Amino acid sequence: TETRLLLIFALSPNETIERSRLQKEIWEDEGVIVGRSLDMFISKLRKKLEFDPNIKIVVIRGKGYKLEISS
Repeated sequence: TETRLLLIFALSPNETIERSRLQKEIWEDEGVIVGRSLDMFISKLRKKLEFDPNIKIVVIRGKGYKLEISS
């Protein structure tokens, strides 16, 4: 699940991706969308990316998340 999430972010760097899109693309196949599951996987992904200060996942309040890549 983390890999699928990272792939979605990697295909749209520095662009806001809506929560609903992330939930739909990752969990729709399973037929069940659990509200806090996305937050949990984002948290796990952030921990794995924290070694690189140029890459971070930020919350865009009221919209979704963004993979920020700076150089």
